[in-house]
Amino acid sequence: MCAPTRFVLGSVLLALAISISLSAALAGPAGGPAPPRTVMVTDLGREDKAIGPGAPAHVIGLTGVNHGIDMNTGAMAYGLLYVAALDPKDPRGAVPGEGYIGMPKPNAFNWYWGGFFDLVLNGRSIGGTFPHSVTGRSSGARGYVDFVFDTPQAMVRIRFVAKAGGDCLYCQAKIEPKEAIRSAHLGLRCYPAGFITTGDRHMLSATRDLPQGTQGKLDAAKESWLLCYDKVFDWGVDVNGLRGGGPCAAIWLPEEVVDGSYLPGGYGAGIGLNLKPGVNDYRFVFFDFSGKTNAAAQAAIKARAPELAKELAAFDFADPVLRAWPVEQKWVEVQKALASAGDAEAKAKYERWHNGLPAMLKALGGGQGAIMAESEAARAVAEWEKGLPELLLKELLAGI
Repeated sequence: MCAPTRFVLGSVLLALAISISLSAALAGPAGGPAPPRTVMVTDLGREDKAIGPGAPAHVIGLTGVNHGIDMNTGAMAYGLLYVAALDPKDPRGAVPGEGYIGMPKPNAFNWYWGGFFDLVLNGRSIGGTFPHSVTGRSSGARGYVDFVFDTPQAMVRIRFVAKAGGDCLYCQAKIEPKEAIRSAHLGLRCYPAGFITTGDRHMLSATRDLPQGTQGKLDAAKESWLLCYDKVFDWGVDVNGLRGGGPCAAIWLPEEVVDGSYLPGGYGAGIGLNLKPGVNDYRFVFFDFSGKTNAAAQAAIKARAPELAKELAAFDFADPVLRAWPVEQKWVEVQKALASAGDAEAKAKYERWHNGLPAMLKALGGGQGAIMAESEAARAVAEWEKGLPELLLKELLAGI
């Protein structure tokens, strides 16, 4: 048998073996589907384009930046999006249109795709600074999406975590101050059930139902979650061609909040949380109950909020897989491929990553600089893994 024939046959047998192994791994005890063991993370990449008519007037004509990352837990598919315009007067600046961190999936309303999350430190939104990085990765039984902002007030990482088989997103706003943080505020924005002006917006807390058109203060000690819903446009209810899409909810830790405000408006709904300065680690849980009735969502949040709050308080937002990434083992594995491929550029890249990663990973333990170190480490590991298939292919071709 000639070498090319052996190569093709070997490839076919390998593909068949992988297919059989995957089928067995994905099958349950009786051949049915097994619970998901990973979160599928898809980085949709960055897109830059001129902003045209229809956008807020102050950003029309500027260059808009969208960078989306999806996380599919097997039970729920969430999408997160950085969306803002480049500031033509400041290379590090950004000009939010309506916001800068959005949630376009499972739908564009609820936690608004154009910006539902706005962290304000010392009276200045972190969204005025273009992000240092927007990254996502699957790691163990979790998916991670990070938005890192190097602002004048602080280094800030907004991290969203999804668990395999889960139906919610855990969120951490981690802060490394550069100046004394005297005030911290989080603004949340949603359009419950849809972009609708003829409904009846409500917010449900642990103690009361807040009807459309009212606004006021939340009792920080007793009201640590809100379900935002529409009484008219319940899930699947069709009124004059408009159909309800389901409610959404947020949970926070009362010990991290000074006070809060609510406003279920006739179109959008807003939540404001004045956070305790100096905490520097703020935690939240977000639900999109898309496809669920108001009754089902209310029952779920009432039943699950107390345990979720306990879990959230103890939740480890660190990525243990990244922290324990075996640099030297990976370096040994890649040496043969580098030597055979004869690619000087690839060799230089892998040497740079090999030399830099140990210090980055060591810094992940905490303290000033940990956010930037982790961002750079995650980027280096992603590029390392991304470059392997091409490198291995070059090694293979070199041996033919």
